[in-house]
Amino acid sequence: MNWYKSIHRLQIDVTSHCNARCGACMRNIDGGETRPGLMLSHFDLELWKRIASKDTRGWWIRSLVLNGNWGDPMMHPHLVEMLKYWTDHHPETNISIATNGSMRSTKFWADLATVLRNGSQHKVDFSIDGMEDTHQLYRRKTIFSKIVENVKSFTNANGVAQVVMTMFEHNKHQIEEVKELARELGAIRFKARQSHTDEMEIKDGNEHYNIKAYYPTTRAEHREIPADIEEYFSENDKPFSDLRDGYVFVNLNHYNLDSAKQFKIETKCPWKKHGEIQIDPWGVVWPCCHISMYGGGGASDSMSIALDFNQEAEDIDLINEGQQQNNLHKNSLSNILNNNWFNVTVDNAVRNADWDVCESNCGVCK
Repeated sequence: MNWYKSIHRLQIDVTSHCNARCGACMRNIDGGETRPGLMLSHFDLELWKRIASKDTRGWWIRSLVLNGNWGDPMMHPHLVEMLKYWTDHHPETNISIATNGSMRSTKFWADLATVLRNGSQHKVDFSIDGMEDTHQLYRRKTIFSKIVENVKSFTNANGVAQVVMTMFEHNKHQIEEVKELARELGAIRFKARQSHTDEMEIKDGNEHYNIKAYYPTTRAEHREIPADIEEYFSENDKPFSDLRDGYVFVNLNHYNLDSAKQFKIETKCPWKKHGEIQIDPWGVVWPCCHISMYGGGGASDSMSIALDFNQEAEDIDLINEGQQQNNLHKNSLSNILNNNWFNVTVDNAVRNADWDVCESNCGVCK
C-alpha cells in the first residue's frame, strides 16, 4: 500500500517560533540564543485552509497532532481560527497539542477549549517540569504561575488537559507535588516522563549550569531499565483509544465508509505503519520528523541540513530533493504522497535499512 492510501494521521508543526529556551531543544544553542539559520515562520493560514477543505476532502483523518519540533503551537497568531476551520471540515479528528503553556491570555485558553470541543476528542499536554523553584531550570524563559493560570482557564472551559513532567535530578523529589497540582488544576491525567538527553549544559549570558536526567526504575535489580510514571485521575476520562498497531483505514475518497476495511501495512517504518506523516512549518511533507530538513536527531550550529546519515552527499541531495518535491505550496497533498520520492526512494531505503537515522530513532535494521 502506498503512502497516499495509508495516511490517516497528520503531525503538523504550525510554527518555528517559541517563547522558551529549553535546555535540550535543538532550536537553540545550549538553552540560549536561537540557532542562526533557523527560518522563523508561521504555517500559512490559507494553505492550512486548503489542506483541511480540499486536499483532505473525503479523507477520514483520525488524528491531528500539533507538536513542537520547531516551535510552540500556541505561538501561531491564528491558531484558534485554524482549529475551528479544521473541526468544521473534519469533526471526526482527535486533536492533540503539546505546549509549554506560558503564553497568551486566559481568554485565549478558554476560546481554544471551546473550539476544540467541536471536534471528536482532544487533549492539550502542558509541560510542568517541577514546582515554582525548579520548573524554569529546564523549561527556561517560561513562567510557572502563568502556566498554572492558563491550565486552569483551559480546564474551566471544559478543555481536556494533561500535565507532563520531564524528570531530572533537580525535580525528582517533586513528582508527587506536580501530580497533585495537575489534579487540582483539573487535568485528566499526569505523566512524568524520561528526558531524552542524559545530561545538558546550559550556557546563556551569565547563566551557566548543568542538568542531569533522572531515570526511575521498575526493578531494583535492573537499574538500566527506566520507567515513565503516569496516572489517570478518572478511568472514564482516558483520551484517544487508537487503532491497533499496524492497521489503518484507507482514505474515504477511495472507499465508502461502510466498505472501508483495515489493512495490514507491511513495512519497517513505524510512521507509515501507523498511517502518519509530518508536515513542517514551511509546508513541506516528510515521512517522519526525523527525516526532514532539520531532522536526523540534531542540528549543526549553522542549522544546515543535519541528518544522522554520516553527512553523505547523496543523503543531503535526498533531503534537498524532498524539500522541492514535497512542498505543499507547489503540490497537493495527494500528489505528494503518490510521488516517487515517498513510494520508491523512501520505501526502498527503509526496506533495505540504508539510513542510520531510521536505525537510531526507530530501530530499523537490516
